[in-house]
Amino acid sequence: MKILFLGTSAAEGVPGIFCGCEVCQVARQRGGKNLRTRSSIFIDGVLKIDLPPDTLHHVLTYGLDLSRLHHLLITHTHEDHLALHELGYLLPGFAQRELPLKVYGSADFARALGNASETVRRALEVHVLQPFTPYEIERYTVVPVLAYHREEEECFNYLVSDGTKTVLYMCDTGWYREATWRYLAGVRLDAVIAECTKGFVEAPYDTHLGLNDVLQLKERLRAMGTAHAQTRWVVTHFSHNGRPLHEELEAFCRPHGVEVAYDGWEMALSP
Repeated sequence: MKILFLGTSAAEGVPGIFCGCEVCQVARQRGGKNLRTRSSIFIDGVLKIDLPPDTLHHVLTYGLDLSRLHHLLITHTHEDHLALHELGYLLPGFAQRELPLKVYGSADFARALGNASETVRRALEVHVLQPFTPYEIERYTVVPVLAYHREEEECFNYLVSDGTKTVLYMCDTGWYREATWRYLAGVRLDAVIAECTKGFVEAPYDTHLGLNDVLQLKERLRAMGTAHAQTRWVVTHFSHNGRPLHEELEAFCRPHGVEVAYDGWEMALSP
């Protein structure tokens, strides 16, 4: 399994789109891995998770051909994860491609599609997923698990297995609630890709994670037997408010056996 990190930032990007704080200024000066676009991953060029407003940038930068994309999974309806207007460019006159595009998400995601035109909705094959239920998509088994992110919306994280390796993509979420912990107790994970919006900063909100939370997550999943000695740990989805300069993140994470994702990194999970 190969996982391409198309973007690794929170909603405002790094540097923040209109921000002149010290962290954003340093990120601009350093460039490279410190420049982060809105979060999305692409698994084996088959399963794409989320449709951020930076998708055209991802297409141009990484040479993607999304005319061949048939399966799009959505975590939740915040605009940095679902740029709804972009779906209009699926239509004839904008794109020559096979339709419909298969899209997957919660019932709340399906309702949000009501804000798209009828023409756009006809270009989509909408699959409403139930939490903790396995679905077969191509050669993968996909299980949506409940994230803790918005009270007014059912938000998903995703377990994806190719029959050999299983990865948990947990973005956006705070500390899981009991139903998700119970389900994960019966899973064996080969990789955990954890959101880290708060980074180094202990912020008062509880719908995102920081570095200390990720370390506690790692300890709990290891104690449960869900993670094992060979499980790979990766952090992504950074906000400039969490001081996410790449070199400092790597210096902190390396002793804890945690890898720091960056835009354009392809993570390979060997069979």
